[in-house]
Amino acid sequence: MLSSCGGDPVEDLPANVLQRKVFIPVLVDLQILESHFQRQFARIDLYRDALDSSSRFIFEDHGITKDIFTATVNYYATQPDTLFVIYEAALDSIKFRTNDNTSSEIPPAE
Repeated sequence: MLSSCGGDPVEDLPANVLQRKVFIPVLVDLQILESHFQRQFARIDLYRDALDSSSRFIFEDHGITKDIFTATVNYYATQPDTLFVIYEAALDSIKFRTNDNTSSEIPPAE
């Protein structure tokens, strides 16, 4: 009934699983971080430990733990359609950030 009134349906999730709207920004930040390390080092064996260490700051910033993130990934992995929607939203967010950053560097037309 809530969805017919325009409200977002509330997901009934296990206690250690993040709602999609909370999970997506964490995923976005982690993807951007990993992308940075990939550009810098190219081989995962050269940056794996640094990525793991740096990701802890992202978890802290979002008020979660690595265990909660892992539980959330594992939970949504059992729902491929939902996981696809989550990754699409994360990709859209990354594209928006990228376009926003690059558009500010383009000089105005004269």
